[in-house]
Amino acid sequence: MKLSSKSISVLIGTLLIGVVVGALGWSMLHNRRDAQRAEMRRQGGLYSMIDRYIDPTDEAQELALRELADAYQDTLNPHLQHYRRHRVDLMEAMREEMLLLLSSDQIPQITPLFDRMTTLPESARRDSTRRRGSTRPDSSASN
Repeated sequence: MKLSSKSISVLIGTLLIGVVVGALGWSMLHNRRDAQRAEMRRQGGLYSMIDRYIDPTDEAQELALRELADAYQDTLNPHLQHYRRHRVDLMEAMREEMLLLLSSDQIPQITPLFDRMTTLPESARRDSTRRRGSTRPDSSASN
């Protein structure tokens, strides 16, 4: 083997090792950032939203609310972005269970949170009278 071919082999080998090490390093950083991001989201969680609206009356109620929120958080996580209708059903079920834990003074305080979380945005509602992208005026509208 000539000297020039040996030096080319060394350069190509060094380049390949650098690419592999760089890819592994990027992968490790990416996974660490994802884990940190997931942990930050989890720290806030559903209970922190509930806690902004009501103050638990005692530690037993706080523990029961936290357990309820954690149980629903695990069920809701996969559905938060893509399945709004399913999320609304889950939040309604959570509301029913939570009303059993709250005092009569706390129920009006938590109602705005559930109203906001169970109301579908206009884009997620199905309306059979109008088609998406249609330029026809709505025949049911009054003139």
